[in-house]
Amino acid sequence: MKRLLAFLLLISSAAGLYAQTVQSVHMEQSAAWSGMGRLSNPEYDSINQFSGRMEQPATRTSLNKRVFGYHPYWSGSSWVNYRWDLLSDLCYFSYEVDPATGNPLTTHDWETAAVIDTALARGVKVHLCVTLFSGHATFFGNPQAMQNLTINLIGKVLERGAHGINIDFEAVPSSQKQPMTDYITSLAGALHVAAPGTELSIAAPAVNWNNTFDMQALGPVLDLVMIMAYDYYWGGSSMAGPVSGLWPMSGIFPYGVARSLTSYQAAGIMPEKILIGVPYYGREWPVTANTFPANTTGTGSAVLYRTIMAGSSGNYSPANRYWDYRSYNPYFSYFTSHWRQCFYDDVRSLGAKYDLVHRRNTAGIGIWALGYDNGRSELWNLIETKFTGIPLVKCADTLADTGGLWFSYGAGEDYTETVTASWPGPLTLSFESLSLEPGYDSLWIYDGATASDPLLLALSGNTIPPAVQTSAEIFSIRFKSDNQTNLAGYILHYSCPTAGVYNPAPGPAMRVFPNPASDRLSIQLPGKPIQNTQIRIYGPDGRLTAGPFLPEGSETVISLTGIKPGIYLLVCSATDWNSATRIIIQ
Repeated sequence: MKRLLAFLLLISSAAGLYAQTVQSVHMEQSAAWSGMGRLSNPEYDSINQFSGRMEQPATRTSLNKRVFGYHPYWSGSSWVNYRWDLLSDLCYFSYEVDPATGNPLTTHDWETAAVIDTALARGVKVHLCVTLFSGHATFFGNPQAMQNLTINLIGKVLERGAHGINIDFEAVPSSQKQPMTDYITSLAGALHVAAPGTELSIAAPAVNWNNTFDMQALGPVLDLVMIMAYDYYWGGSSMAGPVSGLWPMSGIFPYGVARSLTSYQAAGIMPEKILIGVPYYGREWPVTANTFPANTTGTGSAVLYRTIMAGSSGNYSPANRYWDYRSYNPYFSYFTSHWRQCFYDDVRSLGAKYDLVHRRNTAGIGIWALGYDNGRSELWNLIETKFTGIPLVKCADTLADTGGLWFSYGAGEDYTETVTASWPGPLTLSFESLSLEPGYDSLWIYDGATASDPLLLALSGNTIPPAVQTSAEIFSIRFKSDNQTNLAGYILHYSCPTAGVYNPAPGPAMRVFPNPASDRLSIQLPGKPIQNTQIRIYGPDGRLTAGPFLPEGSETVISLTGIKPGIYLLVCSATDWNSATRIIIQ
């Protein structure tokens, strides 16, 4: 299937994708809100149609990844509905730089904003975002302005007891590459001396055009790199497409989140420093027809997630919704007086990116922007599912290179991914397709979490190997390509065994009561010793929901608190047997 019909996407409008200057959503929305002048919180709330405080869940959770969210000043009172237990970092947007002096054109009430006090009180780290979207040569050519900005930023952080500074310098011309690198390096040194323990981060472009950001030099001095993995198709695009596709939509514009992450890793940025930016907005364009892909006939506008999901216009309806398997992204296509298409991210597409965070073991995610989902809970629930407790990983899934299921991988790639399924192994690995440049591009598969574990397969060329099994529920892949020929790559399936396959020896008949259960469950295992026995609860999709629990004796009582109502599989297993039964939680 890979690359099948790809040549059909080579349409003439693609040249416009490269010819136009990208204006990021940060720049676009900052300019739009600035043009409204200084407004009060009630005025922002009125424009945002803020409907008041939502009820918050009583449970509290512990994050296993960083969730770094931008709070734009125009979000008004939406912060009262932030799930503070699911937010590790709040980045206040923004200190706007006067390029002539380094002083702020405005800080948008950083000094007094209640959201900052609340975040600090809730144990959330706070960062000050500093923006410079024009006048770069003026600023970088003025030592006094640069010194002023450094002193001002450190002062702002110290006076608020904040935890870091986030640099959002955009539309920087390539002529300013070295001056920008020198300034950020200098700022990092000064910040870390004046405020030990604080962090310097950067909002990095999804595609580092012309290598304007010298990541090889900046990587060692930065604490975090927040990749703005959105705006692949922007307001001025000549083709409508995914704001943040996991993979490319088209072979002539071969960019997506997986490739952006890979490029920053290839530049030397360590995974533990990388945040993958995700959009809580979509983008809608007028287009020529209900085709895919479609050429645009005008400028695309950003549409907030809450607006799309509200569907009040009637245009964002199930009947108008489509799914692009190339980019792994949803979109709407509908007709009013002309055709329009809106690409956005939902729980499914975001969940795939969150799985990538786990497989690559990056620091976490960055959200643009907090409050854009206000009034809805599903995106917070997704964060809770993916980034709290033990990561829930599918029992069966398909992995592909950065070109996805349709297009080629990129040049100079070198990455490792680790899969730990939420079901006892062994896992079965099989290839749907394999096409690597023989002798130059390679794929290795290891039976464990690291490249020091036993090697299962070493592959190059296009010969598909027989299926193999891992010894447990974990395996790793390493992919590497040179800077020459790029081919279709790989499509790899993995799957878990059923309970009967995992431990074929039958176990004792369990006595489980009550069933259905609500708050607790009692389990008896007559006729079997309990040494080395573990009890687990799995959801219908094969993901580990609770456990493992250790038996307490002849009867074990486990709490069901926090488990949603539904049908589950209860599995008791030891080294030489296992037993399973269905339970209902109500």
